[in-house]
Amino acid sequence: MRRVLVRLSGWSLALFFTLVIAVVAAFFIGYQRTGIPEVNEEFRANATVVTYADGNNQLGSFYEQNRKSVPLSEVPKQVQDAVIAAEDRSFWTNPGISLPGMARAALAIARGKQLQGGSTITQQYVKVMYLTQERTMSRKLDELFIATKVSRTQDKKTILENYLNTIYFGEGAYGIRAAGQVYFGVDHPKDLSVPQAAYLATVLNNPTWFDSDNPAAARRTLGRYRYVLHGMAEMGTIRAGQETKYRKALPVLKKRPRGNRYAGPTGYLLDLARRELAQYGFDGDRLSGGGLRVVTTFDRTLQQRAVAAVAGTPGLHAALASVRPKTGEVVALVGGKDYLENQQNWATTKAPPGTLLRPFALVAEPSDKSDSGVFFDLVDARQGERVSLAAEAAGIPRIPRADRGAPGLGPDPLASPLDLAAAYGTLAADGMRVRPHVIKEVRDSKGKVLWSADPKPVRVFDPKIAQYVATSLTGRGARVTGLSIEKRRFNKKCRCKKYQGSKDTVANWWIGSTPELSTAVLLRAGKEGESDLGKVGADETLPMTVWSTYTGPQLFRPAVPQGPLR
Repeated sequence: MRRVLVRLSGWSLALFFTLVIAVVAAFFIGYQRTGIPEVNEEFRANATVVTYADGNNQLGSFYEQNRKSVPLSEVPKQVQDAVIAAEDRSFWTNPGISLPGMARAALAIARGKQLQGGSTITQQYVKVMYLTQERTMSRKLDELFIATKVSRTQDKKTILENYLNTIYFGEGAYGIRAAGQVYFGVDHPKDLSVPQAAYLATVLNNPTWFDSDNPAAARRTLGRYRYVLHGMAEMGTIRAGQETKYRKALPVLKKRPRGNRYAGPTGYLLDLARRELAQYGFDGDRLSGGGLRVVTTFDRTLQQRAVAAVAGTPGLHAALASVRPKTGEVVALVGGKDYLENQQNWATTKAPPGTLLRPFALVAEPSDKSDSGVFFDLVDARQGERVSLAAEAAGIPRIPRADRGAPGLGPDPLASPLDLAAAYGTLAADGMRVRPHVIKEVRDSKGKVLWSADPKPVRVFDPKIAQYVATSLTGRGARVTGLSIEKRRFNKKCRCKKYQGSKDTVANWWIGSTPELSTAVLLRAGKEGESDLGKVGADETLPMTVWSTYTGPQLFRPAVPQGPLR
């Protein structure tokens, strides 16, 4: 037995050394065969074009290359160290590559996940300046060999200077000087404060993930910012007391307005497309300068009709979302009048849905009664949770615990127009749910398909029940007032407690759906959508008029709008 173990140990050791020799030999051969290519000028000049669903008519572009170079000698040490603390703390001593980083990339490939980017500053610089933005193993190996050669042929200061002048910081800013101008209105890096330098190093890691326009990103941005400051303290760039002082909050931004390509209602479409593309790995410099061609799901004709339809709602926030139930394609969306003036997308912002969630009571408990009758029966029996579960299955976001017993009876914002259009679309599609999306296809500059939508409908409701409920929902309205029902507890009828709130109308809805198209219209007022809509805005027929102007009378039969929420 001992001899067998000794032989097995010997064979294992021999195999191990053979593998090591093979890996070293492969690396040496790849290194010798790979030269440093010419600077990738094509990448630096190519715009990413975004089109409507037809693939021909241009919707906009993501080309915002703002580059202003500055010598490293004019970049203060605290700015240099902020970037090094964020991206590559062993920059001055490493050979230009990170073996742990390469191991993580290999593991991502083995798990079928998206290939990760370069780990070291040298690798990131090589990816931008010498290679394409394609994320494949062969491109990753090229990056490895070229980064090693660049590290051996160029001194670290040259590499860092070139990196600081070419890397993407988001908001169309390439390089540290442009970034300071765009985020803080600071013309030169020498005038950046420590917190400002740390913030720029923070967003550099992933400008989309740490997007200051996204409220959901605030917490993770602060965490990353503190990580950078701690690294600067460990490097001796700042004192412990300074770290304690600066880590309390992010520095105040003075962002430069976006370019005119985001002007008007189109800006909301481009912003939605940009955010969804980031989910598929197309973000940062890969998006803004990668020469991609992005085909969206937006129908040019329907989008024009949607914009024209909401034009008759002056002084109000008018939102419209229109989805194809069978594919999940968002064919038209109006998030506001001008993205440059107000970046809040009212078509994706949650609002009180009022009675619009009650049809899902019929899904939970099929009956000949009206949806309101069944809804209150379930609430009386303390089974309102079933309504919430049915609504969520259709596509409504997770309903908070306080609202689950009687969803929609209070003034809480539970669903956006896009959420409700998709949820009603699930009913219209015979109970098949498809995630709403705005990207149809992505191609590179040579026409190669890099990504394409692959809708996967999921059966969530019995088709007969869905058809029965959908038949009664060709059109539906809801006017939500402050005279709402709160906390759903002590009322004799529904175990709720009424409170005498304001009678102001804070949301005015209309939704219509067929198997071909599901469309939601919402009217709101005030900075946060909390103000009274006024006499005109509270007119129950106004959102229905917007909806019918958009869809045309030939697609839907009108339905009687409901009264205010009681």
